[in-house]
Amino acid sequence: MNVLIFKDEKPTALRLASLLSEIDSSINIVGTIGSVDDGIKWYHENNMPDLVFQDIVLSDGNCFDIFDAIEVTAPVIFTTAFSQYAIKSFQVNSIDYIIKPYDINDLRSALQKRRKLKGTFYLPDKKLLEEILKEKSFTPKKRFLIKIGDNYIPINSDDIAYLISDEGLTFATLFNREKHIVNYSISELSKQMDPASFFQINRKMIVNIKSVQKLSSWFNNRLQTTLDPPTNENTVVSRAKASSFKEWLDL
Repeated sequence: MNVLIFKDEKPTALRLASLLSEIDSSINIVGTIGSVDDGIKWYHENNMPDLVFQDIVLSDGNCFDIFDAIEVTAPVIFTTAFSQYAIKSFQVNSIDYIIKPYDINDLRSALQKRRKLKGTFYLPDKKLLEEILKEKSFTPKKRFLIKIGDNYIPINSDDIAYLISDEGLTFATLFNREKHIVNYSISELSKQMDPASFFQINRKMIVNIKSVQKLSSWFNNRLQTTLDPPTNENTVVSRAKASSFKEWLDL
């Protein structure tokens, strides 16, 4: 499958390409494009790809400018930080969307949908897409309100070294080694924390990039992570996330 990627941030484009290859080694990334002008040029000079991963906002405009200039007949999957409520308005036929921050399971689901679809692919109405741009974009969670006794104390997300799920509760361990309960699940937090600073390494744990001190090879192609502050919890990076985690640390 020939895949074309539109993203104006090179590190995130590389991460997406890596995740796609991890899902299906037969995927061929035919181009990584960050601007409208480069996109129009690419379409003029190349055959239509089998699939397009499309950011709505690019470095010199938005994807509408490409759709106005080129008849894109390939199916398009939008990667966007805009709200799911608004994005539903243009989920038609082959069009799919992935809300940022996304993970390998989101991509796998989108690819499975692509394989099931046949026939003509339609782009959404331009006016519907323009409405999406008016919606508030994804804003990472910046702070938590922690209850201590009869008091509530705010803590900044940047002060959190890692988040751990244990027996139905989620604990935030701070860099000063304090440990507090937060009223969110790991699954919820994986969608709320800043993806540039936080990464979910396994089913029960999200780590701050500043807490990672060392990686060690582990059996079955997994990684053992050494964190600061130290913890006795399982800090093994799952096999499915190992490649993406190393790439995330190397940005």
